[in-house]
Amino acid sequence: MTTITVPRLSRRWVAEYARRPLNVVLLIVVPVVFVTLSAGALADFADILGGDAALGEVEAATAGWAAAVLAGVAAFFQVSQSRDADRRLASAGAGAVRVVAARLASALVLAVAASTGALVALGVRTDLAGSTRVAGATVLSAVIYTGLGVMVGSSVRSEMNGSLIIVFAWIFDVFFGPAMGGTAIALRLFPLHFPTLVITGVASGHSSPLGDVGVSVAWAIGSISLAAFALVATTRRHLLSIRSARRSTTRLRAALAAAGRQLRRMPVLWILIVGLPIVFISASIAVTPEDPTPVDLVEHGQRTLTIQSMADVHGAVMVPITIGFLASLAGLFVILDSAQADRRLTLTDYRPGEILTVRMITIAVATLIATAVGLAVTARSFDADNWWLFALANVIVGLTYATIGVIVGPIFGRLGGLYLLLLLPFIDIGLAQNAMFDAAPPTWGRYLPAYGAMRVLMDAAFTPGFDEIGALVVSLLWLSVLTALAAFVFRRVMTR
Repeated sequence: MTTITVPRLSRRWVAEYARRPLNVVLLIVVPVVFVTLSAGALADFADILGGDAALGEVEAATAGWAAAVLAGVAAFFQVSQSRDADRRLASAGAGAVRVVAARLASALVLAVAASTGALVALGVRTDLAGSTRVAGATVLSAVIYTGLGVMVGSSVRSEMNGSLIIVFAWIFDVFFGPAMGGTAIALRLFPLHFPTLVITGVASGHSSPLGDVGVSVAWAIGSISLAAFALVATTRRHLLSIRSARRSTTRLRAALAAAGRQLRRMPVLWILIVGLPIVFISASIAVTPEDPTPVDLVEHGQRTLTIQSMADVHGAVMVPITIGFLASLAGLFVILDSAQADRRLTLTDYRPGEILTVRMITIAVATLIATAVGLAVTARSFDADNWWLFALANVIVGLTYATIGVIVGPIFGRLGGLYLLLLLPFIDIGLAQNAMFDAAPPTWGRYLPAYGAMRVLMDAAFTPGFDEIGALVVSLLWLSVLTALAAFVFRRVMTR
């Protein structure tokens, strides 16, 4: 009989992860792309918000940020997708402690891989990647979020809810951290607070005798220790849940009722759809100075650079950034969470087109609610020149990225899809179309999905007339093509 050891289990689980080469590629590529494309923009943004670190040091911090979120998400899926198998393995004689140790070891291997990709990309931009301080703090950031991913994976059954918790905890951790000028005492409790200070070389002055490095190490040890305790507890637990379904009188009503039950099982999604725009948009506007910034606009057929308040520009673009993230993840998980049930429906008299229509209605409702909340929040501090057109542009952005989520899910799976959706909306809406970083989108940004809708949005935000008719047509074409592609992908998945 083969002896079950921790190294043997760890190697087997890392090999199992590698059976989907795309996941391995994305684990390396996503931090490389994130650091390469975003480091300069985030450094400039941190300078605008009053961060204390030099621009090059903020660029270095992006390596730790990228490694952290990738490691956290990878650890979450490692645990959530293997929960039942790990319990059976522990019951079969391997023991909970041995299984947990092997699972944590395999998750840490993925954390090192993500850190390596981020540091390699950073090395292309700056010599700081070779610094022991930067490399060590980057790995610590990944380890801290590995522990967070394991804790969430061991306690949250829904992959949608769990991954959203990690992703949006990371968003607040980064954008309200010390590199972005976050100085409130409560912000010191964020996991990446001290590692970011170590990378940027800014002394906190509030790290106790341990120092910033010592507190960062303590965070990593504490995170992994709590993760181990949580995972041992759930690995020993054997629970079986049975869900019942009801029948409705009509096909559409029955399908929509099922979709409603599906959404009720995603409480974290609804908390974020309502809570994230309120907190994230309000805080972003509050910390942005009123400094003037140029914005490329068209009025009466003439394209000119106009000077706008930076706070107003930030208020305008934060709504589609937030909605794009939420809508894309809603599209990804609503489709994937209902995939098995949808395949069973195709064996009855439901057609794939009917099923997709119901799913898209579900996703659209979530997108519209997030849009309404985001508009209500930004309206407190920002007044668009044309609110109806501004709202329409935000809806188009949301539906566009919701449809991208529908496409990405079946092709790349949950983990690969989440990796991509951490990157695509950020690069497109957060960087390329963001007037905070450049008055007009770069040439390559014109070929991204949100380009047309964002041009309409900026026109509606800052000019009384409407001159971006061509951009509106482009945005609707993008939405139409993506919807057709989503229908094609969905039909292929349902007929496998």
